[in-house]
Amino acid sequence: LRNVATRKVFFHNGVFTSLKEVVGFYVRRDTNPEQWYPRGPDGGVLKFDDLPASYRANVNTTEAPYNRGPGMAPALTAGEIVERGLAGSDAACQRTLDSFCALLGGYAGSVALVLGARGGVYIGGGIVPRLGEAFFTSRFRASFEAKGRFQPYLQTVPTWLITDTLAALSGAALGLEQHGR
Repeated sequence: LRNVATRKVFFHNGVFTSLKEVVGFYVRRDTNPEQWYPRGPDGGVLKFDDLPASYRANVNTTEAPYNRGPGMAPALTAGEIVERGLAGSDAACQRTLDSFCALLGGYAGSVALVLGARGGVYIGGGIVPRLGEAFFTSRFRASFEAKGRFQPYLQTVPTWLITDTLAALSGAALGLEQHGR
């Protein structure tokens, strides 16, 4: 995915407007195809109708997580992917975590450039704080800085990981307290 910081649509047909939707599609494309594809006159789901018929045979439906059928559970939950990736018990899960960190780094670097962030970028929430040391040894920082002629600038921009799971609530409480509410 290119230019994720500035894109408003994703996929060849522009059907998705966020990365969360893209990931949701791949997780449930085969387990809940009715969420994504129309039904034909016979009531059956017309999977992959957005692709020319000659390309449909190229869609991966044999490897996990794409080898699921309608009504089946996804191959792995997000928590299972993190657990197996951190434990080193599943190479695909390790690659997934590393790719996630690299994608996040690229996105964060783009945001830092767009906003002119000199004071730093804070990463928090979701699964990232659970990654611990694996986050710091991932491709996050390399992807953060990999912006061609802007690399020297981004090398000076610090990045921090927020590990407090209640940081947002603490900040909201402080804001309310400061405004006398």
